[in-house]
Amino acid sequence: MISKPILKEQNYLQVIFLISAWLLGNIWTYKWFIESLQNTNTLNLILLTLGAIALFIQLVRTNFFSSESLDINFKLYPFLLLLGAEVGAIILKWSLNIPQLTLLCFILGSYGLLGLLISEDAWHKGLTLATVTACLIPFLVAFNSGLGFPVRVITAHAVAQALAEFRLSAASSHDIIVMENGIAQVDLPCSGMKSLWTGTVFLLGATWIEQRRLGWRWLYVAIANLLFLIAANITRVFILVVAIEVLQQEQIADVLHLPLGIVGFIIASTLTWKLLQKVPRQETNFSHVAAASSDRSKQQHKNLNWIVAIVIILGAIRQLQPFQGEQIALSEINLPPTIATETLALTTAEADFFDNPANPLVQKLRFQAADLTGSMLMVASDTWQSHHPPELCFLGNGFKIDAMDSRLLKDSIHARWLSLQNGELSAAYWFQSQESTTDDFVARIWDHLAQRHKTWVLVSILFDKTETPDSSEIEDFSNTIYQAINQNYFNG
Repeated sequence: MISKPILKEQNYLQVIFLISAWLLGNIWTYKWFIESLQNTNTLNLILLTLGAIALFIQLVRTNFFSSESLDINFKLYPFLLLLGAEVGAIILKWSLNIPQLTLLCFILGSYGLLGLLISEDAWHKGLTLATVTACLIPFLVAFNSGLGFPVRVITAHAVAQALAEFRLSAASSHDIIVMENGIAQVDLPCSGMKSLWTGTVFLLGATWIEQRRLGWRWLYVAIANLLFLIAANITRVFILVVAIEVLQQEQIADVLHLPLGIVGFIIASTLTWKLLQKVPRQETNFSHVAAASSDRSKQQHKNLNWIVAIVIILGAIRQLQPFQGEQIALSEINLPPTIATETLALTTAEADFFDNPANPLVQKLRFQAADLTGSMLMVASDTWQSHHPPELCFLGNGFKIDAMDSRLLKDSIHARWLSLQNGELSAAYWFQSQESTTDDFVARIWDHLAQRHKTWVLVSILFDKTETPDSSEIEDFSNTIYQAINQNYFNG
């Protein structure tokens, strides 16, 4: 029979190996978190510090730092949370690769690991608060996840379809995006995303305050909450489009924009709160569950090295990169002598955006080709996070977008053509790969999910004056750039 001191020493080793394997397997996640803190505003840093202090106090209150707490025992729900969070992080890394969501999984998984070390009663009581924390921290550090514009595009498509069904307007999804920009000057990366995030935090906070039980009923409420918020945002944009396109009342739309957003959020949150009342409250005492678990542990103290092994295996998988095809060496794109160029410095915002681990190749040039003059930005990368919808850049630099539309500039160059500053300026952009071009940023994201590590080049051009997209000068200029990119990257 193995003595108790030996068993306790073995348990300590298991705990040390388990925590070490977990931290090493997720090293890139919290490394991103630490680096992101450098760019976080003071208020968010204060909130994060207060949260860390509150967590420390809670751990002290639960006697987590006592020697008795360093005792690993198998508990089904904490283990499932640990396993599910790590598998979810791996899937996210191999698909969207959004660090905020990966950090969310890391926090939830860490709480699952904590559940193997503390009493089941204490773990269940803190589960809702841990979920709130997991949703808050990643987006307090860096809100922009890159999903804001796809959400806006989907909303615009939904509104355009609804208008067509009611035969109220012939506005396209492009027109709707331009209209929303013109009315609200919305946060460039996240129209619709902040309401989804805030609404989710509201639901989690209400769940914690009212001590509602997390389960299938609560999951149905969470799904309904997201649908309510999406419906509220679509309704807001729909009303604004009707006010402008049908009633020709842009001033009224300008006044209604903010109240509509607030009212829609309040209605969605109220409906969510009503549904939450249908979810049963948590049991005030989990002692019977903890006692049963303790009895089983005393009856059969199994070796739990297999948990450590699983965490090590998943951590090793986390370090792997998804399958990479033949990658193209990124080098400067050499334009022909017919286009005279001069290198321009990136703005501070541009430099911050392109300063990321993907290390994209960025060229910003001043150009002159015959009578055409202007500036051009070319970004080559194999990840969608290094690219962006250029219309947001134009807005961020103070330009007013009058209209934008999809155009076929030359042969197979599917580009987006923009009119700026009341028709005084023109702009164009497209995304180019070896096989195709597109003006749709969402299509660029979908292609990344289907074919990772495929190189795309973003070409964004701002002309010094108004131009005509079907003129021979524009067609020849666009085709020259297209061919130069093909020759540099795609052996065209």
